Amino acid sequence: MSPFVNIHTHQSHIDNKEFIEIYNIDVDSHVNVDVTFFYSIGIHPWKCQQSTVNGPIVQWLNNSTAIGECGIDRVCGIDIEIQKDVFIKQIGISEKYNKPMIIHAVRSHSDIISIRKETKAKMPWIIHGFQGNEQIVIQYLRHNIYLSLGDVLFKNESRAAELLKIIPTERLFLETDDSERSIVDVYEKASVLSGRSLEDLRSDIFNNFVKIFGKI
Repeated sequence: MSPFVNIHTHQSHIDNKEFIEIYNIDVDSHVNVDVTFFYSIGIHPWKCQQSTVNGPIVQWLNNSTAIGECGIDRVCGIDIEIQKDVFIKQIGISEKYNKPMIIHAVRSHSDIISIRKETKAKMPWIIHGFQGNEQIVIQYLRHNIYLSLGDVLFKNESRAAELLKIIPTERLFLETDDSERSIVDVYEKASVLSGRSLEDLRSDIFNNFVKIFGKI
Protein backbone atom coordinates (compact mmCIF):
# COMPACT_ATOMS: atom_id res chain seq x y z
CA MET A 1 0.00 0.00 0.00
CA SER A 2 1.24 3.52 -0.83
CA PRO A 3 2.56 5.67 2.03
CA PHE A 4 0.75 8.71 3.37
CA VAL A 5 2.35 11.81 1.83
CA ASN A 6 2.34 14.94 3.98
CA ILE A 7 3.51 17.59 1.54
CA HIS A 8 4.08 20.33 4.15
CA THR A 9 4.60 20.14 7.89
CA HIS A 10 6.27 22.20 10.60
CA GLN A 11 6.23 19.30 13.05
CA SER A 12 9.05 16.79 13.47
CA HIS A 13 8.90 14.18 10.74
CA ILE A 14 8.00 10.54 11.26
CA ASP A 15 10.69 7.95 10.63
CA ASN A 16 8.36 5.31 9.29
CA LYS A 17 8.02 3.77 5.84
CA GLU A 18 4.26 4.28 5.98
CA PHE A 19 4.74 8.06 5.85
CA ILE A 20 6.52 10.58 3.63
CA GLU A 21 6.70 14.09 5.05
CA ILE A 22 8.33 17.23 3.75
CA TYR A 23 9.49 19.04 6.86
CA ASN A 24 9.63 22.83 6.53
CA ILE A 25 12.80 24.56 7.70
CA ASP A 26 12.72 28.28 8.31
CA VAL A 27 15.81 29.73 6.67
CA ASP A 28 16.66 31.69 9.82
CA SER A 29 16.33 28.84 12.30
CA HIS A 30 17.74 25.80 10.50
CA VAL A 31 21.17 25.79 12.13
CA ASN A 32 20.26 23.39 14.95
CA VAL A 33 17.91 21.19 12.93
CA ASP A 34 19.15 17.69 12.12
CA VAL A 35 17.24 16.71 8.99
CA THR A 36 18.11 13.39 7.40
CA PHE A 37 15.05 12.90 5.21
CA PHE A 38 12.77 15.12 3.10
CA TYR A 39 12.73 18.84 3.84
CA SER A 40 12.04 22.20 2.23
CA ILE A 41 13.91 25.41 2.96
CA GLY A 42 12.99 28.94 2.02
CA ILE A 43 12.18 32.47 3.09
CA HIS A 44 8.60 32.89 4.26
CA PRO A 45 6.98 36.16 3.12
CA TRP A 46 6.66 37.19 6.77
CA LYS A 47 10.46 37.03 7.05
CA CYS A 48 11.36 38.88 3.85
CA GLN A 49 12.79 41.91 5.60
CA GLN A 50 15.01 39.93 7.96
CA SER A 51 16.46 37.33 5.58
CA THR A 52 18.96 37.11 2.76
CA VAL A 53 18.16 34.84 -0.14
CA ASN A 54 21.34 33.24 -1.36
CA GLY A 55 23.54 32.08 1.53
CA PRO A 56 21.48 29.80 3.80
CA ILE A 57 19.23 28.42 1.06
CA VAL A 58 22.04 27.52 -1.31
CA GLN A 59 24.03 25.99 1.56
CA TRP A 60 21.24 23.46 2.25
CA LEU A 61 20.08 22.91 -1.34
CA ASN A 62 21.95 19.71 -2.17
CA ASN A 63 19.87 17.61 0.21
CA SER A 64 16.64 19.61 0.15
CA THR A 65 13.47 18.29 -1.43
CA ALA A 66 11.95 21.67 -2.28
CA ILE A 67 12.21 25.46 -1.94
CA GLY A 68 9.72 26.96 0.49
CA GLU A 69 7.62 27.81 1.98
CA CYS A 70 7.84 31.11 0.17
CA GLY A 71 5.38 33.33 -1.66
CA ILE A 72 3.25 36.42 -1.16
CA ASP A 73 0.97 37.38 1.73
CA ARG A 74 -1.11 40.54 1.25
CA VAL A 75 -2.31 40.47 4.86
CA CYS A 76 0.97 40.32 6.78
CA GLY A 77 1.95 43.98 6.41
CA ILE A 78 5.31 43.43 4.68
CA ASP A 79 5.78 45.65 1.62
CA ILE A 80 4.47 43.76 -1.42
CA GLU A 81 7.35 44.80 -3.65
CA ILE A 82 9.83 43.41 -1.13
CA GLN A 83 7.86 40.17 -0.98
CA LYS A 84 7.79 39.90 -4.76
CA ASP A 85 11.50 40.55 -5.04
CA VAL A 86 12.38 37.85 -2.51
CA PHE A 87 9.90 35.42 -4.06
CA ILE A 88 11.28 35.95 -7.56
CA LYS A 89 14.83 35.40 -6.34
CA GLN A 90 13.76 32.10 -4.83
CA ILE A 91 12.09 31.15 -8.11
CA GLY A 92 15.46 31.73 -9.75
CA ILE A 93 17.08 29.32 -7.29
CA SER A 94 14.29 26.80 -7.86
CA GLU A 95 14.79 26.88 -11.60
CA LYS A 96 18.60 26.79 -11.42
CA TYR A 97 18.76 23.82 -9.06
CA ASN A 98 15.63 22.01 -10.30
CA LYS A 99 13.81 22.18 -6.98
CA PRO A 100 9.98 22.32 -6.83
CA MET A 101 8.44 25.11 -4.75
CA ILE A 102 6.00 25.04 -1.83
CA ILE A 103 4.13 28.33 -1.86
CA HIS A 104 2.36 30.43 0.76
CA ALA A 105 -0.36 32.53 -0.92
CA VAL A 106 -2.72 34.74 1.07
CA ARG A 107 -5.01 36.99 -0.99
CA SER A 108 -2.31 36.89 -3.63
CA HIS A 109 -3.40 34.26 -6.12
CA SER A 110 -3.38 36.71 -9.04
CA ASP A 111 0.13 37.79 -8.02
CA ILE A 112 1.34 34.18 -7.96
CA ILE A 113 -0.10 33.41 -11.39
CA SER A 114 1.25 36.65 -12.86
CA ILE A 115 4.74 35.94 -11.54
CA ARG A 116 4.54 32.36 -12.82
CA LYS A 117 3.90 33.76 -16.30
CA GLU A 118 6.43 36.59 -16.06
CA THR A 119 9.27 34.36 -14.87
CA LYS A 120 8.33 31.53 -17.26
CA ALA A 121 9.03 29.13 -14.40
CA LYS A 122 8.98 25.47 -15.37
CA MET A 123 9.44 23.72 -12.02
CA PRO A 124 6.32 22.40 -10.26
CA TRP A 125 4.73 24.72 -7.71
CA ILE A 126 2.50 23.55 -4.86
CA ILE A 127 0.14 26.03 -3.20
CA HIS A 128 -0.04 24.86 0.40
CA GLY A 129 -3.08 25.35 2.62
CA PHE A 130 -5.26 26.23 -0.35
CA GLN A 131 -8.74 27.59 0.40
CA GLY A 132 -9.61 29.50 -2.78
CA ASN A 133 -12.64 29.28 -5.06
CA GLU A 134 -13.33 27.44 -8.29
CA GLN A 135 -12.07 30.21 -10.56
CA ILE A 136 -8.73 30.31 -8.75
CA VAL A 137 -8.48 26.52 -9.01
CA ILE A 138 -9.01 26.74 -12.77
CA GLN A 139 -6.30 29.40 -13.10
CA TYR A 140 -3.79 27.38 -11.13
CA LEU A 141 -4.52 24.22 -13.08
CA ARG A 142 -3.95 26.06 -16.34
CA HIS A 143 -0.45 26.92 -15.19
CA ASN A 144 0.48 23.42 -14.04
CA ILE A 145 0.30 24.32 -10.34
CA TYR A 146 -0.61 21.78 -7.68
CA LEU A 147 -2.93 22.43 -4.72
CA SER A 148 -2.58 21.13 -1.18
CA LEU A 149 -5.44 21.02 1.31
CA GLY A 150 -5.19 20.93 5.08
CA ASP A 151 -7.09 23.05 7.61
CA VAL A 152 -9.95 23.78 5.21
CA LEU A 153 -11.01 20.12 5.51
CA PHE A 154 -11.82 20.67 9.17
CA LYS A 155 -12.75 24.35 9.34
CA ASN A 156 -14.94 24.66 6.24
CA GLU A 157 -16.25 21.26 5.22
CA SER A 158 -18.58 22.57 2.51
CA ARG A 159 -15.78 24.52 0.83
CA ALA A 160 -13.43 21.55 1.16
CA ALA A 161 -15.97 19.19 -0.39
CA GLU A 162 -16.35 21.53 -3.38
CA LEU A 163 -12.58 21.80 -3.79
CA LEU A 164 -12.21 18.04 -3.70
CA LYS A 165 -14.76 17.79 -6.51
CA ILE A 166 -12.95 20.20 -8.83
CA ILE A 167 -9.28 19.52 -8.08
CA PRO A 168 -8.14 16.54 -10.16
CA THR A 169 -6.44 13.89 -8.08
CA GLU A 170 -3.34 14.25 -10.26
CA ARG A 171 -2.94 17.83 -8.95
CA LEU A 172 -3.86 17.20 -5.30
CA PHE A 173 -1.78 17.01 -2.13
CA LEU A 174 -2.68 16.91 1.57
CA GLU A 175 -0.84 18.40 4.55
CA THR A 176 -0.83 19.07 8.27
CA ASP A 177 1.08 22.40 8.11
CA ASP A 178 1.60 23.59 11.72
CA SER A 179 -1.31 21.69 13.26
CA GLU A 180 -0.92 18.86 15.77
CA ARG A 181 -3.30 16.53 13.93
CA SER A 182 -2.07 13.41 12.21
CA ILE A 183 -1.78 13.23 8.44
CA VAL A 184 -3.87 10.07 8.72
CA ASP A 185 -6.72 12.20 10.10
CA VAL A 186 -6.34 14.56 7.14
CA TYR A 187 -6.57 11.71 4.62
CA GLU A 188 -9.55 10.16 6.40
CA LYS A 189 -11.36 13.51 6.37
CA ALA A 190 -10.60 14.03 2.69
CA SER A 191 -11.85 10.52 1.97
CA VAL A 192 -15.17 11.18 3.69
CA LEU A 193 -15.69 14.58 2.04
CA SER A 194 -14.70 13.43 -1.43
CA GLY A 195 -16.24 9.99 -1.45
CA ARG A 196 -12.93 8.55 -2.61
CA SER A 197 -11.49 5.55 -0.86
CA LEU A 198 -8.59 6.09 1.52
CA GLU A 199 -6.51 3.64 -0.51
CA ASP A 200 -7.13 5.54 -3.76
CA LEU A 201 -6.18 8.86 -2.15
CA ARG A 202 -2.97 7.39 -0.80
CA SER A 203 -2.07 5.90 -4.17
CA ASP A 204 -2.93 8.98 -6.25
CA ILE A 205 -1.13 11.45 -4.00
CA PHE A 206 1.91 9.21 -3.70
CA ASN A 207 2.03 9.06 -7.52
CA ASN A 208 1.96 12.87 -7.59
CA PHE A 209 4.87 12.96 -5.18
CA VAL A 210 6.92 10.57 -7.31
CA LYS A 211 6.06 12.49 -10.48
CA ILE A 212 7.32 15.77 -9.01
CA PHE A 213 10.22 14.64 -6.86
CA GLY A 214 11.18 11.40 -8.55
CA LYS A 215 12.25 9.66 -5.36
CA ILE A 216 10.99 7.85 -2.32
